[in-house]
Amino acid sequence: MDITIENLQVDDLHANPNNPRKQVGDVDELASSIRSQGIKQPLLVTPTGETDIDGHKQYRVVIGHRRLAAARQAGLSTVPAIVEEMDARREREIMLVENTQRSDLTPIEEADGYQGLLDLGVHVKEMAEKTGRSDRFVRRRLKIARIPQETRDMSADFSQLSLDQLDKLAEFESDPDMQRELARADDFDCTYQRLCRERRKTIWHDKALEALAKAGIKVESLPDGKNFWNWHPHGYKAAHSFSDINTDFWTSFIRESDWPEARVYSYEYWFCTYTPISADELEKDKAKTDKDNAIKARGRELNRQAREFEAIAKANRTAWLKANLRTLTHEHAETGICRLALADTVGWRSVFPYQSYKGEDVIRELIAFGWSLPITEHDDEHWSLECRENLDSIRMVLKDRPLRILDVLAARWESNIGWNYWRSRHGVDDMCCWYDVLERIGYRVSEDERKALKGAYLDGGDDES
Repeated sequence: MDITIENLQVDDLHANPNNPRKQVGDVDELASSIRSQGIKQPLLVTPTGETDIDGHKQYRVVIGHRRLAAARQAGLSTVPAIVEEMDARREREIMLVENTQRSDLTPIEEADGYQGLLDLGVHVKEMAEKTGRSDRFVRRRLKIARIPQETRDMSADFSQLSLDQLDKLAEFESDPDMQRELARADDFDCTYQRLCRERRKTIWHDKALEALAKAGIKVESLPDGKNFWNWHPHGYKAAHSFSDINTDFWTSFIRESDWPEARVYSYEYWFCTYTPISADELEKDKAKTDKDNAIKARGRELNRQAREFEAIAKANRTAWLKANLRTLTHEHAETGICRLALADTVGWRSVFPYQSYKGEDVIRELIAFGWSLPITEHDDEHWSLECRENLDSIRMVLKDRPLRILDVLAARWESNIGWNYWRSRHGVDDMCCWYDVLERIGYRVSEDERKALKGAYLDGGDDES
């Protein structure tokens, strides 16, 4: 393999289209240094196999893109360069190894560099060895590299997405529509939580259909515009609605004695059953007014929406508290402590507030916030997580860092609230108090959360006061 050092014309040197780093950045300082001292380290180039109109050989830069850009800015006509004949694979290997040593290489640039080598037949283990990375690291980057260009173009600034965000995008490789929706989202974290839940619901729904089919149960579709609460087949009444994706309802359902008589329907992601109505019940059913049915249907639909919303909102709150509680400023921590202490002790109503907390639930919230406690699961010696070992561990932390009492106060609130808070005026008031504290310590309240705080899930909707 021929290697020479030559002074080459700047006009004969071309940027490598496969360079992992797409932007050379600001070269003003480097150009100034080159004007006064010249180029101390030669570029590494390889012949392209082509010539210009005057017959001059053309070269492709392998290492030294910033030096070439600075040399052009400094007005140099020639630059020293090591000329080496190399194939496409060696070019990419050298560029990737050289660039991975730099801190300004973005995760997606590095990922695309690995993908380029993979396309040339380089195995993961070999890439890992050449770049000093682990196999797991390389596979993680390759998964990111598979994010389609169409999806990348939908992001406002794809190159600036964090590694964590890129990993989350790559999770939706099997669902391009969800991946594109996440890429163009303004509120990335909130959208991610919602899409994860939708994906889980789809998996749960498909698994249920398969289990019911094996049991010989016919699943029908509800008429367009109808749901479990505002419609039923003639001669049948609503029996059960199944929407908890954390339970395999079909395991118990297919053992029920009345299922051969019941009719099973699928509604969006959910399932519902209807059982036959007796003659007497049919008469009573006819006596119901449309207004009563509409009120009940509205209430149940709001319950479902509130459950759905709170599942996403709680995931966002917990993720934010886990990431930020330990790094709050002294001022923010004191603000949170004072506000929660006021709400828990004096409150704002005509009587003192009453809050009942379950110690085990508070411990679970602290663990969700990232606290490392000695007992995280039940065993023969610990029937509850509210045990001496955990409480002593919490007290030791508070002894050294008393402002961490905010974590405990926050855990008490999170352990006590639920979706039903959004369905009552009293509960929404409590939520307003809690979100006021969260916002004061830096939490970014989403548009959906603001709507809920204004009463979106109350029976009167946004107009209720």
